[in-house]
This record gives sequence, C-alpha cells and structure tokens, in this order.
Amino acid sequence: MKGCIKKETVPPFLTVQLIGDLIILLTIGLPALVLYMMGSPYKTGFFCDDASLKYPYKRNTISDAMLSGVAFGLTIMTLLIVEVLNIFEKKNKRHRCLTRGPFACLKGFGIFLFGFAIMQLFTEVLKNAVGRLRPNFFDLCRPDFSRIDCSQGYITNYTCTNDEHSASTLRNSRQSFPSGHAAFSIFTSMYLVLYIQKRLHISYSHFLKPAMQAALILLSLLCSVSRITDHMHHSSDVIAGIVIGFMVACAVFHSLGIKHLNDQKRKKVSTVEDIEENSTPAVNGHHTPLPLLQNTFTVTGRPNSFPLKYAETS
Repeated sequence: MKGCIKKETVPPFLTVQLIGDLIILLTIGLPALVLYMMGSPYKTGFFCDDASLKYPYKRNTISDAMLSGVAFGLTIMTLLIVEVLNIFEKKNKRHRCLTRGPFACLKGFGIFLFGFAIMQLFTEVLKNAVGRLRPNFFDLCRPDFSRIDCSQGYITNYTCTNDEHSASTLRNSRQSFPSGHAAFSIFTSMYLVLYIQKRLHISYSHFLKPAMQAALILLSLLCSVSRITDHMHHSSDVIAGIVIGFMVACAVFHSLGIKHLNDQKRKKVSTVEDIEENSTPAVNGHHTPLPLLQNTFTVTGRPNSFPLKYAETS
C-alpha cells in the first residue's frame, strides 16, 4: 500500500537479542515452575476455634489447567482479532498501515509471556514465604485434635491425618496467600485491555472496543470470585492477587508494550500520504512540490497551499 512503511521481514532467529531474551525468560520462568511444582511453604499454625479454616473442601470450579488453557487461548485469539479488525478500517489509511506488521501478534504474545513469568514468580514466592492456611484447611488436613492441647492457643505442632488426598494437595492447603487464579486472570485481562487500547483503531463502531475490554475484565473478576465461593481463598488473598496481576500487567505493558507496539512511525508516514493526496495541485500552472509541503507542515503544524512568491520566481 502506498504510504505505508516497508513490510517487515522475518528476522534471524539466532540473534544476540533473541537468545538473551530467552535466557532471561527461562531464568524467571523456571524458578516459578519449580516453586509451583515442589515449593515448600512455611509451616504456620492455627487456633483450634478459627472459624475461617472450617469450610468444607470443594472441587475447583476453575482448575489450574482450565485457567491456563483459557488464558493463553484467549490471549492468542484476542491478539489475532485485534489485527483482523484493523484490516476492515477504511476511514483512515493510517489504520490499515498498522496491520502491515506481521509480527505484531508475536511481539504482543512475547511480552505477555514475559509478564506472566514475572507475575507467576511473585505469586509463588509469596505463597511459600507466607504459608497461609486455606479456608478448607481443617477438612483437608484433619489434624488429630485428640493429641492437641487447644488451651495453648496458637498451635504449631500438628500432624495431618487425612490420607484421602495426595501430598501435593495437602501442601497446597498451606498456600492460600495470594490467590494465583486471581493474579493470573487479572493480569491476562488487564494486559489485553491495554493491548486493545493501544493497537485497535476502528471508526465503524464506538462500542466494540470498550465492550471487548469490559468482557475481559468481567471474566477475570468471575474467576477471582470463584476462589472465594470454592472455599479455596480468603477474601484478602483474592484482593492481593488482583493487585499483583494488575500492577504487573501495567508495569510490563508500560515498559515494553508501548515501545514495541508503537505506531508513531506509521502515523507520520500516513500523514505525508494524506498531504500528498489532499494538497492543492496547482498554482499559476505549477504543481505543489511535496518537499515544500512537508517543510510547511513541520513548521506550522498544518499544510498550506503553494506560496505565491515561489510561483512567481519559478
């Protein structure tokens, strides 16, 4: 398309920048994965009459596998939809230029992966450092109260007697703070909301962009609330997860997304194209030179017609 910047070519995969970014991503992601799979949470105690730990055990409404599949799938689908919707923008050519970058989706997904690794590392480190008991802890652990002297108050010496669940489930019962589901869902929705705000440029609908953003936020809030109704987290755990997901999404997009998804150059190119197409073609039989229009636009901020002095001297 005339006026658009040159189409991006496939960069070589074995570059110093790519290898360095992959190493950094693995450096952050692998510790988070190890903590998620084999982390040893701090062993906190409890009070025998703590009603916040006496909720019954329920199956997850949204499992870890379901959350991961939906979050990654929704991210890929949203990135593709945004770029496809830009193709149908016919009011302004600069928006069609925005879709010429074939790596927009790859860049967006790469930034998403980096932010996810940071968010997951923060969450897992806090889970294991705090070791807060879940609301269904008594039902999962079933400590032997016949061997516990509740008059001592805060109990730290106890043994779980429930053999109906795996060791990983019992370990997970001591990782309530913060909510990983809330952090992941809010991070995903906020990242996509910011991506849509930055990349989606359409004029054929005023409501499509905010409707997409509102739907993403609603889905993440429903996922977060389900952790409370499933008796998997305390309310404060969910709030902490929401804060972590929101802050990481905003920080990562501000530091990386704005830079790598910037469309400033494309806007400048399309502006020159608009000047060329809409300028007054002739004054005294002479055509308006494009370089003069560009200089005039740069100085005054708006294109002027061909100066008469220039026409007379010509």
